[in-house]
Amino acid sequence: MMSMKQTFKMVLLCLICLFAATYTCSAECISGNCLNGYGTYTWPNGDKYVGEWKDDKENGQGTLTASDGDKYVGEFKDGNENGQGTLTGLNGNKYIGEFKDGKKNGLGTYTWSNGNKYVGGWKDGNEDGQGTLTTFDGDKYIGEFKDGKKSGQGTYTSSNGNEYVGEWQDDNFNGQGTYTYSEGNKYIGEFKDGSFNGDGTLTFSNGDKYVGEFKDDKENGQGTLTTPDGDKYVGEFKDGNFNGDGALTFSNGDKYAGEFKDGKENGQGTLTTSDGNKYIGEFKDGKKNGQGTYTWPNGNEYVGEWKDGSFNGDGALTFSNGDKYVGEWQDDKENGQGTLTTFDGNKYIGEFKDGNFNGQGTYIYSDGDKYVGEFNDGKRNGQGTYTWPNGNEYVGEWENGKFNGQGTLTTSDGTVESGTWEDNKLVM
Repeated sequence: MMSMKQTFKMVLLCLICLFAATYTCSAECISGNCLNGYGTYTWPNGDKYVGEWKDDKENGQGTLTASDGDKYVGEFKDGNENGQGTLTGLNGNKYIGEFKDGKKNGLGTYTWSNGNKYVGGWKDGNEDGQGTLTTFDGDKYIGEFKDGKKSGQGTYTSSNGNEYVGEWQDDNFNGQGTYTYSEGNKYIGEFKDGSFNGDGTLTFSNGDKYVGEFKDDKENGQGTLTTPDGDKYVGEFKDGNFNGDGALTFSNGDKYAGEFKDGKENGQGTLTTSDGNKYIGEFKDGKKNGQGTYTWPNGNEYVGEWKDGSFNGDGALTFSNGDKYVGEWQDDKENGQGTLTTFDGNKYIGEFKDGNFNGQGTYIYSDGDKYVGEFNDGKRNGQGTYTWPNGNEYVGEWENGKFNGQGTLTTSDGTVESGTWEDNKLVM
């Protein structure tokens, strides 16, 4: 009598034999000679081969139809697709060309159901070597492939007319190359991951030219931009704009050297004009703003506050002849409180408007005369007091710099003239 262990082994062996017999019955040569000759063979999963056999393997011409609907028609060797053949997928994709060891190898054409088409070399089932890829929307690549990706030298032409010629890696522009836009712009230089990265030259259709560093398709780092009309910027860029330290020279001879932000003069800088004027100070959004000093070739100098390119705030203007104004400014004119000292010793302290004495003020003359009172349009107008070194004094109304209206003139000897005055004369 067999033991339980022997019985289990016997049952297991019978099951193995039964499974093998079942598989052998399902995978069979259903017609012809499937050893050496021509025959039809089916597999349990539904695959079917019809064609030539040698040494019990598919060899020669044949057709293999897979259960998933794919179909290969062509040459076989030792049971694998080898030689010329056509592989048609259920999804409509189609390959016509060379095979080796069951994979696309050699020259071949692959057409996708969406209209894309590749013609060229293959290796181990992937595009490899020289080839041409044309897309359904009109884009075209001619060049080298590796492991199914554009790699090496190649030319890409877009349907919109743009063109890239240069190095590729992993389906992207990588290395040295030239990108030409249909509208005329052209970039020559380094690429990384499909974008301008590194050193390059970008020439615009309008004649502008940038030479320098790029990052992510934009001017970044050190560079030089020149325009057809002669303007030139040399310095730092960020995201396509002047940013950082740089020098901008204009075609008319003006020159700015200093800090930039967002494409405009921002921060500390020096502006020198072609006619010899010079500004040193702060800028904002391309205009003089903040503290600064402006000098003229004739020797005039302004030191003070600026806003929107004009004298605004507190400042001092010194003239080459020795005159000097210190005080408040608005839109390049003396406005507010200030002091004007002339080269010959005269001095005005008081209110200004639009560059003239206006409001309350004191004017001290070099000879000792003194006026304290109201001014209008640079002249004594309104109520005021005028004193002379000899002790004479006039107190009253003024118009256009003369006694006009009610007033009193007191002389040093005690004489008093009081009444109505007209152009410095007492009329009643």
